[in-house]
Amino acid sequence: MIDKQAREVGKVVDISVTIKECLVDKVIVGTGSALKKNYFAVVSEEIAEIGDYMQLTLDEVGIEGKGKVDKIEQLPLEGDLLKKFIGKEVLSEDAMVIGKVEDMLIDPKGCLIHNVVISTGSAFRKKNLMVSDDDIKYIGDYVILEMNKDSVETLLGV
Repeated sequence: MIDKQAREVGKVVDISVTIKECLVDKVIVGTGSALKKNYFAVVSEEIAEIGDYMQLTLDEVGIEGKGKVDKIEQLPLEGDLLKKFIGKEVLSEDAMVIGKVEDMLIDPKGCLIHNVVISTGSAFRKKNLMVSDDDIKYIGDYVILEMNKDSVETLLGV
């Protein structure tokens, strides 16, 4: 993560996402050493560009005004942390286990989540399935897809 003068200001630690709206709420940035970590959050309007690095529209003064905290839990976040979503069990609409959430594909320009990557099968027969946000019916303790197990198996080529 770099500021608008191209100085490194920290590393992306996590992302707060509003799952039901498929939207990135905030990006959490960690600064400091392993022993003394501080965190601050930036919203999509404060992100200028995303490539190999994420560049902010803020300068050093703007970043200092963000109010750093010692723990991520102290940040005012509206969404859930991405790390809590990764690994959630995914079920078909007929209540069959499909796999687990492995990743999310986020559009850097609109900060929208367009696709969710689901890992299926055992470690040796593992396959990945990519579903769009339209294929997701419910998100709670589990992720429930808008398709039955037969439809999922057809997509996987099983």
